[in-house]
Order: sequence, then C-alpha cells, then structure tokens
Amino acid sequence: MVRTKFIASAALLAAVALTQTASAQCVGGGAAGGIPASGTGGGGAFPATLPPTPMVSTLAVTVPGGATVLKSVKLNGVTHTWGGDVQFVLQNPAGAQFNILCGMAADPNVDFGGDYTIVDPVAAAASIWGVGSPAPTGTYTQDYGTFTNGSASISNTPIEQIPISSGTWTLYAYDWVGGDTGGIASWELCFGQPTPPPPPPPPTNCTTNGTGAGLVPASGTGGTGGVFPGTFPATPYASTYAVTVPGGATAIEAVQFDFATPHTWVGDLQFVLTDPSGVGHNLVCRPLGNCDLSGTYKIHASGFQTIGTCNGGTTLTAGDYNQFFGTWPTGTNNVFNTPLNTIPTVSGNWTLTIYDWAGGDVGALSDWSLCFAAPVAPVAYCTAGTTTNGCTADIAASANPSVTAANACNITVTDVEGQKSGLIFYSITGQSSVGWNASSFLCVKAPTQRTGTQTSGGTVGACNGTLALDWNAFQAANPTALGQPFSAGNKVQVQAWFRDPPAGKATNLSNAIEMTYLP
Repeated sequence: MVRTKFIASAALLAAVALTQTASAQCVGGGAAGGIPASGTGGGGAFPATLPPTPMVSTLAVTVPGGATVLKSVKLNGVTHTWGGDVQFVLQNPAGAQFNILCGMAADPNVDFGGDYTIVDPVAAAASIWGVGSPAPTGTYTQDYGTFTNGSASISNTPIEQIPISSGTWTLYAYDWVGGDTGGIASWELCFGQPTPPPPPPPPTNCTTNGTGAGLVPASGTGGTGGVFPGTFPATPYASTYAVTVPGGATAIEAVQFDFATPHTWVGDLQFVLTDPSGVGHNLVCRPLGNCDLSGTYKIHASGFQTIGTCNGGTTLTAGDYNQFFGTWPTGTNNVFNTPLNTIPTVSGNWTLTIYDWAGGDVGALSDWSLCFAAPVAPVAYCTAGTTTNGCTADIAASANPSVTAANACNITVTDVEGQKSGLIFYSITGQSSVGWNASSFLCVKAPTQRTGTQTSGGTVGACNGTLALDWNAFQAANPTALGQPFSAGNKVQVQAWFRDPPAGKATNLSNAIEMTYLP
C-alpha cells in the first residue's frame, strides 16, 4: 500500500512538473503548439481584432504554498521568424487576459530561437527586442509594445499584479502578420514573493548645461537623409558644454535630459553621448514603444527598468531607466555600446546628440546634464562590544581619504571607557565578524596595521573617553605602512581596541568603518 501511494505521488509530481528555484516555484507542463496554429498569421486588425488562429495551450496549476504573486512566465523552445509580429497573452482561471509580450511598434526584426523567461518590469530585466537576432535564451522584461490597454479585453498588467489562483491557466500566441511561422515546445508559470522595488537612485552630482534648449530634431520632423544605422539623419539636436568633473567623482552615474515639449514616438530616437576625446557612446537607441517623452529622465548603465517598454501608457513615465542599445552595431560611425559607468571620467567638452530616424514627430529639450557618482561616505558596520561599565565604543570618520590628501580624514572613537589605553588599527583585505570576547567582534581581516597607542582621557568608570587619529598625517609619517601607496577605489577597514581589564581578554573593541579612497 505504501509503495502504491509512493508511485501515485511520483506520477502526480511528474505530471505537474513542480520545480523550485531560489526565489520561485514553477509549475510546468504547458503543451507545445504552432505559432500560429495554422497558416502564416494575419487576419486581425491590430489591436482591436485578434488574429483568428492563435496557438492555445492550457496548464492545470496548483499555486505553491506560500506564493503570493506570479513571478514569471517561461516560454520554452520558442521559434519564430520576425518575432515582432507575435503577441503572447496569458489568461488566469478567472478568465481575465493579460498582455505578456508584444511587438508591433517598430515591428522589430528579431527572430525567436530559445527559452525565454518573461518577468515583471519591476525586475529591471533587458528588453528582448534589443539583444540581437535570434534573441538568445535568457530573462527579459514584460513588454506591451504598442498594444492599447483593454483592447480585445486584454490588459497591460504587470505580471506580479495578475490575480493568481489554482485552476486552468491558458497561454495564447497570436501572429499579427502573415508570412512567418514558428512554435513553442512548452511553457510554465513560476510563483513566489513580490520582487522588491528598485533601490532609489544613488547619490549623484549633476553638472548642468544651462544652454541646452533646442528642437528634436533641430529642423523638420526627423528622418532627413538618414539610413539606419550607417548614415545619420542630417538635422539632429546637438548640444556641447564644458564639464568639470566634481571632486571625488569616480564614474558617470547617469545622463539626465528634460523634455520641455513632448516628443512623440520614442522608438524613432537615438541618444548619443560624445566624450572629450571624440568617441561616441550609445545611450538609448530606438526602443520599442509608441509613446511620448515628456519630463525628466535619467539614463543609467543598469539597475533600473528598461526604456524599451511604454508601461501600457501613452507617455513614458519620467524617472530612471537603463541604457538601451537596441539593434545598434557597436562601433558604427564611431558610436559604441559602452556602459555609462565605464566611460572615462574626464573634464572637457561633452556633447549630447539626439537623432530622429523617422519623420512625422518633433519635440524640444530644455536642458541636459551629466551626473557623476557622488563620493560615498565612510560606511559603519559590525557590532561594538559592551564594556564592563556599559560603554559601546563607536568609530566614525569625517570623510573618505584622498590619494592626494585633498581633504581631511579624521577618525574619532567615542563612548570609550575613561582613562584606558587603546589604539586604532586597520586592514585592507575586507570586512569580518569573528568573536573576540563575550560581546566584541574582530571586524577586520588579517593582516592588520596598528597605529600609535594613546590614552582615552575622560573619567574612570565613565563612557566619556575618546580615541582619535588624523589618517592623512599617519599615512604621511608612515610611507611603508600597510596599503601604501593607495589608489582611488582602494578600501580600508578600521576598528579601535582598548583596555577593559574585567572583560574577556581584558580588552574590548569598537564597531568598524570601511573607507574608500577618492582621487
């Protein structure tokens, strides 16, 4: 009887095909099908009248225990020429339908040929339309294309906001234009917990042009003389200004631009940043999306949502987005697909150029800025020990050190037991958390460098003692000390030690800080 039950359970698990990843549990078993189910597509009127012969595949789902959202839709073994004609729609057990992936805007010439995991835009994945053809196996953002929210009773709803329940789910794949065929080998749904929202943008120091107002394009309505990608349109917006890199900045964090007058159809535009050496860097190139640009946008190397989706609206929401290289062949016309944070950070004349590759649209920019990563303050970590008199020594630094000693760097340890000898020591090999006594932790890795012994001052039995170190003076007086010579970007972990006779090892330790060297 036990054996019979085991066999039945194994068969059930095989049928349901429940797998688990680090963040989601996936229910597989959606059947294969042709895209379209017959013929070569077409017959609909985008977006209101759906093509008549979609692929239709069902999947019986029991939502895994503890899951609260749909995390992703896995499309396995997808093949199709000209994927921009295809639209995937998911229907939940309640009968509501949701747009998962749709081309059509720029009708992207991207073939399908792989396994594709489609995730909620909050996960900040890449757009499938900008990774080459055929699109390689990978994880991509949900993209509504130019599909009008609510057309044919299909909603442009983020995947993690789709109502979930156990029951029969259905996947539809529509081919809107004739002439191409393909198919899907299987599909599955993955459930789990909501993806945390993207972190707030890092602190930046943005230099502003102040005189960057101009039409996009500079005259006409775009497209004049351009043949993508080899010949640029003749009348781009272009603005150059002299940039002085702010002190302490180590990388370009973002490029910010402000559309005072909206520009329609962002999918026609290409933004190029040219550095003082004359090399161009692709920022955004013809993202899929029939939507306007209006307001202030910051383009980052990574960490934010792709600009390749209009999020179901008519205007791309102002805010922070990733670079989008589209189908631009890197190096064409001396414009390279370079991550922003790897472009050399130098003072000089920088130029923003905006090309409009198709006629019919116009807008205006009011200004643009280069945003540099602001110096990060010293970071406190680890836990201070509690002394026999209840003191918890706290270490802090006034600023990060500079390789050129361009600014003061003073380290202070407060709340130390009064009238105790102690010292400040450091490491360059990383953070640690190793037990020292009943309450203290050694927070820096060996090898370590000691600085001079000092007395905390204050009152015996009280927590008003202090230790202090002029970091720049110590390094100048000890040119062979650990880590010398330092370079910009080097990290230093610093902690304090002091006497506390009744405690374990007759000593106690402060918490620690990590400092990062600036230029």
